[in-house]
Amino acid sequence: MTGRPSDGRSVLRQVAVAVAVVTLSGCGRHPGVADGSGPRESKAVVSAAPAIRRDEEPVRQRFPELGDVAGVEWTGEVLGGGRSSAPGPTDVRMSGVVRLTDADASRLSEEYVWQDGPGTPVVSSLLRPRVPESTRWQTSADFTADVTRGRYSATFHADFGRRVIVFDAVNPERRGD
Repeated sequence: MTGRPSDGRSVLRQVAVAVAVVTLSGCGRHPGVADGSGPRESKAVVSAAPAIRRDEEPVRQRFPELGDVAGVEWTGEVLGGGRSSAPGPTDVRMSGVVRLTDADASRLSEEYVWQDGPGTPVVSSLLRPRVPESTRWQTSADFTADVTRGRYSATFHADFGRRVIVFDAVNPERRGD
């Protein structure tokens, strides 16, 4: 023997690598996105170069529980570089600062149990300067569960004294049209 693997072991190694690649490429699929049966993210919502946006409709469509917002600043960005050479769905992060109406701030603060939250909310780097200073950020597991329905990850931090909710979500689903 020369110390080199035989052709049989080489073929087995190539088959094992091919099986691993096929197995890993199926990981992390989001039903309805890759197979075309569910809603797809609009190219108009997420751009290659994230920018701060002020249009309210995309936020209302994804988070109708917020009610009639008084104003919003948000960003949408593709996670993982959005390489078109990699097959599969693309993850999208949406972060925002929502100014609530007086009525919706009252409704949300009374309708859900809110607890003091840890520190400053996490948002995209573009929005950090727009997150108001607050010593009273609160979170609600019930509110988050109602909004996400357990289908995607998100955080919501509220300061009802300032009538503000800050959100950060990955793959939020559009619900209202």
